[in-house]
Amino acid sequence: MIPTGHAPASICYVTTTSATLSAFVVESAKFLAEEGGFGIAMAAAEDIEFAESLPRTISYHAVPMSRGIDPWAPRAIWSLVKLFRHEHFDLVQFSTPNAALYAAVAAFVARVPVRVYAQWGIRYVGFRGFRRKIFKAVEKITCLLATHVEPDSHGNLEFAVAQGLYPRRKGHVIWQGSACGVDLARFDISRAAAWRLEVREELGLGKDDFVFGFVGRLSRDKGGDELLTAARTYFRGDQSARLLVVGGLESLGMDPELMDWMQREPRVVLCGPTRAVARYLAAMDVLVHPSYREGFGLVIAEAQAMGLPAIVTAIPGPLDAVIPNETAIVIPPRDPSALRRALGALAADDGLRSRMGIAAHEWSRNNFDSRIFRRHLLERRIGQLSAAERRGK
Repeated sequence: MIPTGHAPASICYVTTTSATLSAFVVESAKFLAEEGGFGIAMAAAEDIEFAESLPRTISYHAVPMSRGIDPWAPRAIWSLVKLFRHEHFDLVQFSTPNAALYAAVAAFVARVPVRVYAQWGIRYVGFRGFRRKIFKAVEKITCLLATHVEPDSHGNLEFAVAQGLYPRRKGHVIWQGSACGVDLARFDISRAAAWRLEVREELGLGKDDFVFGFVGRLSRDKGGDELLTAARTYFRGDQSARLLVVGGLESLGMDPELMDWMQREPRVVLCGPTRAVARYLAAMDVLVHPSYREGFGLVIAEAQAMGLPAIVTAIPGPLDAVIPNETAIVIPPRDPSALRRALGALAADDGLRSRMGIAAHEWSRNNFDSRIFRRHLLERRIGQLSAAERRGK
């Protein structure tokens, strides 16, 4: 049951770029505004087009931020301090590495009563040596300054507690996990058959080709080298196989020889970023997600909603998104040979793919429906704000 009778309150969401807000925040924010009566604001790097796309009930604040090494960091923190002090937000939610640190510091300085770190992944997991120590220290600072930490998977909650990032009482996973749940109206399995034919024709893929796909930013820490190594090896034994890559490319850190092969290989189809992810998932037979680190792996749940089996790595996040051996094959991270074998097993057995696909759809529908997720989120926000109000009296 959703609590009622709460006083109107204001929430500000902070991410480094507007792309994260668009992908994971906007629909949940609209729901909180409509069903909870909250005032909603968003802050990220300047994006006029995105700001104009928002409903009038949501305000947008441009803050000088960028991904990676950010020379604007002090200016961004001070901009956020001024914003928080001027607007008197009751709750600030922050996520993505740079914005999370900046907003955690700024919200603490501005005395925002409820400071929520949406811990959608733990960056240092994919690093080693001194770099890992630096990013772990930054993660601990962000967690320390937050009043609540909300990892998007139970696996990452357990990992964070074991790593000493925060005490268990400070962490909470919304419902079954993920950043926002799966929109089953967008990822509509009833349209999968038609989309499959359309997209395969558009891309020049055969009706009987075995198509395995990757969705997201293809990069080193997403297992890009392992994916391409496995694909190149697998192609030698299966002439009908195709790799469909949906999303952007981040070549920094990737094996340049593999990147060159990918660009020249006609059996690798590069689609680039798209908002029509569901259509491209429908064209695939298997989703491959060989990441080294992940918060949850929402695309895995989305693919399962479309009836796709998956191949995922045995890391926190993806393990929470699947049922091993029922909806997905789980392989060790950084192991292209294991990935190639998993591809072979699924390609050779139509019945196995079908059984896993049916189980995958049921699992995703019952555990990651965004409508149910938002109800749990609303209850959580009302509880946090009510508790803060009682403490302030």
